[in-house]
Amino acid sequence: MAFPWNRGDAQDQIAPAQARRRARGRRARQEEAQTERTNLTSDQRHQRVAWGVGAGLLVLVLGIVVFGFYNEFYKPPRVWAGSVRDQEFKMGDLVERIRVLQGLSGKVDLSTVPFEYLRNLINAEVLRQAAPGLGFSLTDDDVNQVLRAQFYPQVPEGQQSNPGQLEEEFQNSYNIFLARTSLTDAEFRVIVKEQLALQQLGMMLGRTIPETAPHVEVEWIRADSDGRSDVAAVRRRLGDGQGVGGENFAKVASEVGTSAGFADQQGYVGWVPKGAFPDLDDALFGDDERDRPPLAIGEISGPLFTQDGVYIARILSGPEDREFTFQMHNKLNGELVTKWQNDEQAKGADEGWLRMNFNSKLYSWVADQVALSAPRVAPGQQGAPPGPGSQGGLQGLPGGQGFPGGQR
Repeated sequence: MAFPWNRGDAQDQIAPAQARRRARGRRARQEEAQTERTNLTSDQRHQRVAWGVGAGLLVLVLGIVVFGFYNEFYKPPRVWAGSVRDQEFKMGDLVERIRVLQGLSGKVDLSTVPFEYLRNLINAEVLRQAAPGLGFSLTDDDVNQVLRAQFYPQVPEGQQSNPGQLEEEFQNSYNIFLARTSLTDAEFRVIVKEQLALQQLGMMLGRTIPETAPHVEVEWIRADSDGRSDVAAVRRRLGDGQGVGGENFAKVASEVGTSAGFADQQGYVGWVPKGAFPDLDDALFGDDERDRPPLAIGEISGPLFTQDGVYIARILSGPEDREFTFQMHNKLNGELVTKWQNDEQAKGADEGWLRMNFNSKLYSWVADQVALSAPRVAPGQQGAPPGPGSQGGLQGLPGGQGFPGGQR
C-alpha cells in the first residue's frame, strides 16, 4: 500500500520506467524508419540501375539504327566517286546516271560493274572540258536538231501537212518519251549533248584515218569470256598449227562460235585493218619492237584472250594495202575514240586533275540501288530513242551511248 508519505518515491520510480518505454519506442520507430529508408534507398537504387540499363539499351538500339541508316542511306550517295579538275561526282550522281541509261534502254546490265559507268561519266566530263581546245562546241540549237530528227513526224513525199499539227505531234511524241523513261527534258538534253560531243570527237579522229592501210584476210572463232566454252577443247578439234589432223575450221566455227557482228556463221571475217582490233594486232600483224612475228598464212593461233572474248584466229591472206570497208572504218574510228579517252585518263591521273574512287563495297551499293529501279521502256518500244548505231538522230556515233568502240 502506498502511503501518502511514499507517493513521491513511487512517482519517481514510475517516471524512469515510462521514459525508458518511450525511449525504447523512439528507438524502435527510428530503427523502423531507418529500415524503411534503407529499403527505400535500395529500391530506388535498383530502380535507377534498371532505368539506366534500359536507357543504355535504348540508346544502343537507337545508335545501331542511326548508324545503319547513316551507313546504308545517308553516307553512300554523298561519298566522293571521282573528279575532273573542279568537277566532282558523288556515288549518288553515278546512281542517277545509270538510272538515266536504264530509262533509255529499258534495263542496265549490272554484270558490267558500275565502275565502268563511272569511267563513262568521267570520260564525258573530260570531253566536255576538252571540247573548246579541240575546236568544237555544242549549242542548244544542235541539241534541238537532234530532238527533231528523232521525234518530228515524217511526212510522206507529196502529202500535204499542217506545220502547226506537225509541231504539236512532235511535242506530244517527245513528252511521251520523257514520261515513259522518267527523264526530264534537262536530263535528256545532257545525254544528247554528250553523244554529240562524242560524235564530234569521232569525226575529228576519223579524219586522221588514211584512205588505205595494211589489211589481212582473217577467219576466227570467238567465244565469250564467261567460261561456258572450253576454248582449249575447241582448239584441239582444229588439229596442229596448220590444221593437220583437225576438223574443218568453218564447221567448228559454225558449231561453237559466238559472233559479235564481224564474222559470219562459218567464222569468216574478211579483210581486217591494223588497229581495228588492238588486242589481236600482235597475232595478225606482229610487233617489230618486241620482235613478235605475226601468224603465218594458214596458221591457226592458240586461244587469244582479250577484254571482249577469246579468239582462235587464222590468217587466210595478206597483208596488203587496201581501202577500208564502211564497217571496218567505223570500227577503227571507235578504237581511236577509246584510245583518246584512255590516253586522257592516264594523263589526268599522272597530272593529278583526274581521280576515281574504286571501292567495291560502294559499287555494290550502287548496283543494289539500280536494281531497285524496274525497266521503264524497252528498245524498239514507241517513244524509245534509236539504239547505238541505228538509224536516227545520232546515227554514226562511234560506239553508241557512252560506250565507244562498240562490239567486236
